[in-house]
Amino acid sequence: MLLPKRNNLQLRLLLCLLLVCCQKIDLTVDPEGGGSSDDAEESVTITGTGEGSKECPYTVTDIRSMSLSGSEAVWVIGYMVGTAPRSMSNATFSADAENQSNILLSNDSLCTDTAHCIPIELSSEKWRKSFSLPQNVGHFHGCLLVNGIPSRYLNRKGLRNVSAGLWYDDFDIASVAPMEWGTITF
Repeated sequence: MLLPKRNNLQLRLLLCLLLVCCQKIDLTVDPEGGGSSDDAEESVTITGTGEGSKECPYTVTDIRSMSLSGSEAVWVIGYMVGTAPRSMSNATFSADAENQSNILLSNDSLCTDTAHCIPIELSSEKWRKSFSLPQNVGHFHGCLLVNGIPSRYLNRKGLRNVSAGLWYDDFDIASVAPMEWGTITF
């Protein structure tokens, strides 16, 4: 059934108004087949550590002790404690750091020793905005679950090619049953 021209015009105007008022919705699916590419809204229940999965991520100690012989991305959990401009010897453990190219993760939220940290490379603008210290001062000393490839970075074992991450600011790593805690210093 055809609508009279006046109603058809009103319907078109209403449709245009609805389209103009609607917000853009990101329906991009991540490569792992999970939810949307906006990880800020996603959540996962962490049940342990030591497997490299989202539910049982590796700890900083796990990454520091593993051999780096693969190119498979893993999940790592730790506290963002600083950044290291150009080298680990330039590490800064304060919220007013300016470097956006990486962050340092530790098992201890108050760590100030690079020997207990791993560097996480933030190679794209997307990840700098999501995880760099200057862009996320409110997350300083917060817990981060991040996905990347274990690699040498800044002459240390760390993560490169970050592909996802989630902030868990009030999360206590010690609250999950570890698969293998190793020698974590708290």
